[in-house]
Amino acid sequence: MAPIIIECIIAGGPQHGLVCRPYWDSRRGTPLAVTGMDGQLCIAAARRHTDDAHPQFILLHPQATGEQFLTLLAA
Repeated sequence: MAPIIIECIIAGGPQHGLVCRPYWDSRRGTPLAVTGMDGQLCIAAARRHTDDAHPQFILLHPQATGEQFLTLLAA
């Protein structure tokens, strides 16, 4: 499988609620992560059940609160 564009939404930090669409190669051994505007690493915390062609992830900022994460999880 070649790299695909995925949809990510960031929970917490200065970019809370921001949707980004990076390329991701699922064959690589590295976990999915995006660096936020403040330099903090936002890592995948949840995946929404969609078709494999358009996966959606919630990325968790280190300063995210439980309420921020749960709000995005429920949306």
